[in-house]
Amino acid sequence: MADLYTCSCGNQTWEIFDMGVRCTACQTEYVAPHTPVAEFNSAVTEAMEEELAE
Repeated sequence: MADLYTCSCGNQTWEIFDMGVRCTACQTEYVAPHTPVAEFNSAVTEAMEEELAE
């Protein structure tokens, strides 16, 4: 089962594991245990904005 989000590398396929999700393309991991989808989306967006700002 994979949810669709956008990773900083542009990939949208995630592998779900115990502690969060992992991008299947670049292996970036987002630790999100028991996080509601809306909160997870916000966390991913913030992480992407930080990547773009660097």
